[in-house]
Amino acid sequence: MRVLLVEPQYRRRRPSKEGKSGSRLDDSVLWYPPLGLMKLSRFHKDRGDEVRFVSGCDKSVFHEPDLYNPAELWDRVYITTLFTYHFDRIVKTIRFYLDAVGGTAGKIFVGGVMASLMSDAIFEETGIYPISGVLNSPEPLRIAGKTDIDLLPLDYELLNPELYSINETYYGYTTRGCINKCPWCGVPVLEPEFIPYIDIKPSINVMRDLYGDKPYLKLMDNNVLASPYLEQIVQDLEDLGYGRDSYTNTDPKRQRVIDFNQGLDSKLLTKKTMRLLARLNIRPMRIAFDRLREKKEYIRALTLAYEYGVSEFSNYMLYNFNDTPRDLYERLCVNIRLNEKWLEDLPGRISGKVYSYPMRYAPIDDKGNGESKRRDRATSDNPGKRNWLKKPVWTRRFIRNIEVMKGAAHGAISPTPTLAWRTIGETFEEYIANLYMPEELLRNRNQYERRVYEHEPKRKPGTGKVEEFRGFVLDLLEEGGDRFREFHNAVSPNSITTVKEKLKEITNPGVKRWLKWYIKRR
Repeated sequence: MRVLLVEPQYRRRRPSKEGKSGSRLDDSVLWYPPLGLMKLSRFHKDRGDEVRFVSGCDKSVFHEPDLYNPAELWDRVYITTLFTYHFDRIVKTIRFYLDAVGGTAGKIFVGGVMASLMSDAIFEETGIYPISGVLNSPEPLRIAGKTDIDLLPLDYELLNPELYSINETYYGYTTRGCINKCPWCGVPVLEPEFIPYIDIKPSINVMRDLYGDKPYLKLMDNNVLASPYLEQIVQDLEDLGYGRDSYTNTDPKRQRVIDFNQGLDSKLLTKKTMRLLARLNIRPMRIAFDRLREKKEYIRALTLAYEYGVSEFSNYMLYNFNDTPRDLYERLCVNIRLNEKWLEDLPGRISGKVYSYPMRYAPIDDKGNGESKRRDRATSDNPGKRNWLKKPVWTRRFIRNIEVMKGAAHGAISPTPTLAWRTIGETFEEYIANLYMPEELLRNRNQYERRVYEHEPKRKPGTGKVEEFRGFVLDLLEEGGDRFREFHNAVSPNSITTVKEKLKEITNPGVKRWLKWYIKRR
């Protein structure tokens, strides 16, 4: 067979910055690889098939002007998918590659996250019904055999190592599925059955023989602590050389590191499970903090892990699901205060650090309103009679400004307390002012903020526009009158067009002056 593997082009730019190790091929700054396509590549190459990988709508796959020359057609095309808000781009990609198989829809196979969550919508648009969930047999591909494709070693030769994080990292699973059924999560659809044990050793050993010894192992398990075979899993990982103080068989040696990339369940992190995990070199440890009501369990889990020697945490915080801006602020404050406490910890001990990653909710269920095809879900942009200083809800402006805030530390809130307080606001009122702030001011605070915070890189005080804006918007919020509603209606939709339209209507000079900051372009 001639097999074409396609990853849609949904990334905005090529990776370009050096990573933590200073290497251009540092996996920390490169793209996540399409693991499903890497397994399919292995499957087809083992059969002796010709395999090619492309990204986006690549015209080079058509060798001749005569697209229907059988010698130039592909026998099948596999297209992977990721987020639901890529829907339009995925549909465009599927339609593009129909010509590559002579218009035969049955030769195109679509799978992955979005395809599993929006199967019916894809079928309605393309006439192709996707493969849902984990591919553990060739049968959905209409190929005979009993190979569990999901367990195959990844084909690292498929991808460009200058683009994808395959230089220092292996990927694998020791479990599948999750015992939780969180309403915002796609795992119950993608991996509906909880499989408590997968022997990871064979695939890692094959990849190590083929591609050399790599220091990092990213485990993609959704809830490994739910497994009754956790002790066996830890033993497997130790056998693979990922125990504490283990190093690669390379020159120079590299310390081996494990990353449970999908996170650990704070409710299941007990002294018993932590004693097992402490046998591994986990860095960072990821523990989600998605609901404020989990605060007690979350603090207990981090404190326990810290007592067992974990010093680096990288924790996601879902927001804009059924929470409020105040809810997220209080969760962020928990992490900042933990960082403050650990800075004052015992002498000689490495201080613990929590990197907070606010992660906005992306709808996974269409519900007939097209919501899952968009990323800008907001609770309300309408001011109504709400007290927006005391009980705010998510607006598109607020969501956008959270994304701008975390961009200062590459998607995270800094673990350095003074810088974290600067990012989100030292008080709730300051935080709300930051959520309203024009992006020009928020993104370029070094230029516009007069106050210089402790631990900042050396800089001169800014113009003071940041402080001036906060005073203006907090006065409006206290007022709560027509002037506030005019301003709120103009900026909350996060639309330059809306701001320009409102500028034509609004007469108050103070409001007009600040609205002009929302249409500034560098």
